[in-house]
Amino acid sequence: MFQNRRVAAALLCLTLLAATGNAQIRSGTITGSAQDASGAVVTDADVTVTNTATNVSYATKTNQAGLFTVPYLEDGTYSVAVTKAGFETFTETSVHLDPSQTARVAATLRVGSASARVEVTASAVQLQTDSSSVSAGVSAQVIDIIPNITENPFYYTTLQNGVQPRNETSNSQTLNSFGIGVAGRSEFSAIGVNGGRAFENDIQLDGLAVMGDGFNEASIIPNEEGIQEVRVINNNFTADYGHG
Repeated sequence: MFQNRRVAAALLCLTLLAATGNAQIRSGTITGSAQDASGAVVTDADVTVTNTATNVSYATKTNQAGLFTVPYLEDGTYSVAVTKAGFETFTETSVHLDPSQTARVAATLRVGSASARVEVTASAVQLQTDSSSVSAGVSAQVIDIIPNITENPFYYTTLQNGVQPRNETSNSQTLNSFGIGVAGRSEFSAIGVNGGRAFENDIQLDGLAVMGDGFNEASIIPNEEGIQEVRVINNNFTADYGHG
């Protein structure tokens, strides 16, 4: 993600592949509600959110309004189980979560035994209705296919709307620098978002800022083959990101 100055233009996120193939950045959120068949809210229900790839679970309860939120989740696919005494267990599977995304689950509990289960599968396409942030990512599949002769990971941000390389990013010196040294890294980092100037962004790697003091450039250029996703968040980003 990019940012550093108080007038930050955008956040540029690089997510590396961990040994297990899962990202380390924890910026996703699963939120939702629980109600019975009549539409009345169900309070104090047990909610378990499970990453289906790692089998790591996170537990919470619905509040007095029947709502629940589980923040700081890594990207992946999750299942959400809601249980309450006197109701059948509700489970929604295949809830896909990208970095910085908020996914919503609406659980309807039917009267019955908790040993009985109602299971639904999440829609493959989920609208972002719980956050006003505008973001988009380039996945590892696209990174593997698109040619990138300079091996500049920030090149993939230019595949997204409103992102433009500056002169430093595409000149002949950059083609030969491969991001080596302060000058090379600053040339790689010269990206403008929504008409903003270069070096007014915040660059994060696996959720940690990697900014140099010289030009506000990336201090680390990760290996292109180890990147799982390149994501741009260009407005209304939360206090989780940035330097002020």
